[in-house]
Amino acid sequence: MSARTIVAFVLLAALGTAIAVLSSEPADPHTDHASDPVNVSIPAAAFGSPTSCLPCHQAVYDEWAASTHAIAFTDPQVRAPGQADNFRKTECLPCHAPAPLFDQGVREGERVVARIERRADGVDCIACHKTPEGMAAARPGLTGACTPVFREEVSTHFMCAACHDQHLTHQEWLASPAFERGDDCMSCHMERVERSHTEVGGPRVGRSHRFLGGRDKDFALPGIDLSHRIDEADGTLVATIRNAFEGHHLLTDSRNRALDLVVTLYDGRGRPIPMAADAEIVDEQTEGTARLRFRNPYRSSGKTSTQIPAGESRELAVPIGAARRARIALHYKLEPFIPDGEAHWSHTVDVDL
Repeated sequence: MSARTIVAFVLLAALGTAIAVLSSEPADPHTDHASDPVNVSIPAAAFGSPTSCLPCHQAVYDEWAASTHAIAFTDPQVRAPGQADNFRKTECLPCHAPAPLFDQGVREGERVVARIERRADGVDCIACHKTPEGMAAARPGLTGACTPVFREEVSTHFMCAACHDQHLTHQEWLASPAFERGDDCMSCHMERVERSHTEVGGPRVGRSHRFLGGRDKDFALPGIDLSHRIDEADGTLVATIRNAFEGHHLLTDSRNRALDLVVTLYDGRGRPIPMAADAEIVDEQTEGTARLRFRNPYRSSGKTSTQIPAGESRELAVPIGAARRARIALHYKLEPFIPDGEAHWSHTVDVDL
């Protein structure tokens, strides 16, 4: 055993002792202890935080730490005044800092409840894997310090629905082509990965806990089929966007997100042709010659959803006139009313006319 390994075991033993001491102080059920870990009540024998999983699951921990699940409670976009408002909107807490799902049961129609401690850990290992008997495992016959127990539910879509059906994403999937062919949330959002160093010491194939989504351009863009054609009969440039994900609407879930399809025409001198005076302005966005917005709007706005159901397409036809060139752009925004230049990611296609 190397000196480094001995030091690591000593540190883990010291951590366990510290946890045991801290757990002797009862938690105040009316206090959020996320910013005051000294007061967190953790049973000495329990695995009480994501760092508890590190000694055996470093690769999985690193995947989770890079995910939006890890920042579900701390993300400034989530805590913004127009969103959870620093969680003054307490109805947001259950899904952004959930208690273990297995405490309530993982089944159809079940919802999560908020935990009172470690909220800064967001949606963590404990929330999805902790059961009264031990940590829920996707495989039978595993052994380890966390007392893994095989629970079939941990590999089902009900794990996701507990939070992600608040805005009907689970219902959208049930009506999608992906559901019809047997693909679920994990098929797309938890790709299979081989980890070279695992708790059993060798390579093992598992599911990534990075949970890629719309914020990740390399993941999202291939699921958005953007094309164009020139309709000579009508004299228009037609930009078409198709929801090729086929698992749920585009966009789904968060109401603050928006995807803008923008067509800008340029005259022979390279000057952009602005929107016509009678053009429809989308949420005060005026850049470009024409645009469409795809979004599930705030309930209080009175606006109709413009989401694209799985497998369906939408078109934006723009009269060409004297234009000589066009730029077709997609802008993915985490806040709906910001300019295109502040989009989380953008994608453009240039077209000669």
